[in-house]
Amino acid sequence: MKSKILLVWLLGAAPACASAPQAEKPNIVVILADDMGYSDPGCFGGEIATPAIDRLAGEGVRLARFHNCGMCVVSRASLMTGQWWPRGLREFRKTPLLPEKLRERGYRTALIGKWHLDGDPMDRGFDHFFGFLGGFSDHFKGGPGYRLDRGDFKDFGPDFYSSDAFADRAIRFIGSASDKPFFLCLSYQAPHNPLQAPRGLIDPYRGKYLKGWQAVREERFRRQKEMGIVSADVELPAYPLNLPAWDSLSPAQKDLEDLRRAVYAAMVGRMDESIGRVMDCLRASGKADNTLVLFLSDNGADPFSVADEAMLKQNKLPGDPGSNYQNGVGWAYAGATPWRLYKISQHGGGVTSGAIARWPGKLGKPGRIERAPLHVADVMPMLLDAADPGGPDAGLAGVSFLPLLRGEPWRREGPLCFQYLDNRALRDDEWTLVEADGAGWELFRTSDDYLEIRDLAASRPETVARLADQWLSWWKRESGSPHYTPESSSGSPHYKPQGDLGSGAPYVPSAMPKRLSGRYPVPK
Repeated sequence: MKSKILLVWLLGAAPACASAPQAEKPNIVVILADDMGYSDPGCFGGEIATPAIDRLAGEGVRLARFHNCGMCVVSRASLMTGQWWPRGLREFRKTPLLPEKLRERGYRTALIGKWHLDGDPMDRGFDHFFGFLGGFSDHFKGGPGYRLDRGDFKDFGPDFYSSDAFADRAIRFIGSASDKPFFLCLSYQAPHNPLQAPRGLIDPYRGKYLKGWQAVREERFRRQKEMGIVSADVELPAYPLNLPAWDSLSPAQKDLEDLRRAVYAAMVGRMDESIGRVMDCLRASGKADNTLVLFLSDNGADPFSVADEAMLKQNKLPGDPGSNYQNGVGWAYAGATPWRLYKISQHGGGVTSGAIARWPGKLGKPGRIERAPLHVADVMPMLLDAADPGGPDAGLAGVSFLPLLRGEPWRREGPLCFQYLDNRALRDDEWTLVEADGAGWELFRTSDDYLEIRDLAASRPETVARLADQWLSWWKRESGSPHYTPESSSGSPHYKPQGDLGSGAPYVPSAMPKRLSGRYPVPK
């Protein structure tokens, strides 16, 4: 039977959404967006059309303070190991992974999309794999890192687009005949660079972002208050010192920035459409009610734009096949609403995902918002808890939050700790201690200043010292290092300092060349 299933997978001949006997254990689908900002989906305040993600939220639970690790590789290591990333990445080869544990519990497993971890996913518990091994690839043309199970995949074709292809393969996997429950990790590349999308999806958004990133952020913030994502009396953090005011830009700069964001929005929209197709397949197959779906992003919005100059010299614009544009600081600022900072930083905008859990009839009142502090390391124990009533394995750093999802009392014991490059943080119920660019600790009272606005470090040095000692103890234990020596982000052309209070590198938006200005015209 197993060989027949594998043959169907390889030939791509599985029925689109064949019904199958319903397994007693829940099916599990983890949907992982890549570099998506907290407020991009409509259900978290965004203006981008995301009906499928919004439906997940309406039928499930929004997790308003779900934390990642601020960078794709480290977040994925924590997700797969159930450990804090310094240990999870350092001991990745010898640590049992989530798919291995689920396969032991009788699950068939598949990874569709991006891996970006050590080794081959087929050697680490996945029965099937379609996607690419590295950090990113061309959305239209694919690349040499693509695999179908253990073989190279080169059949991209003229209509290939990553989000569409991942949904197609996910649907085939769901529809393949088996009486076993399944675990599907649907790991999109969108909206990670390169910013590319089908032209017909870009045009409807063209011109909609000429209002600027501050206007978009304020509109999203207003909607978040209306939804209850943030409390009605909270204020937005101050405007970043390293980000120019939108009104100071030239028309050519505004034109290219608008196109940059229009392509990004089209990518999020296409990913949402493909998620909708996968969910429609689950419903049509009769498996949706017994499937636990978890949606999240691996880190905050991408603030970099390192290849602009090279792309313009090649006459390539955002959206073009073969181009490699990124989101940029301005749109990362809008995407992170209501938080501060972005991908790589350990401030709220870098490490907070707008996560959603859906499991009909099992998660208490649908449509509600939970604000308990969760972490990507908690995903593995939560899923093992759902798959096996006996509970998750011992020795995991994360803790199961399944009781919280069910609407039962749940409280995290102990702080959450973070680090990447020269950015680090510690968060507990009362305090947030956080540093950007190695510029020194900032201190905020978590209970009434969770957006990290009023720095109390100068007036509370004893609190800073106490929490810093806690953080250092965590770092030594998890990293295996006897001391902390930060790797400076200032030494890399890719990871420039981004602190919003003066330490960040100034963002200089690129300008649309006259020779290219008619390629993606703004509708009249």
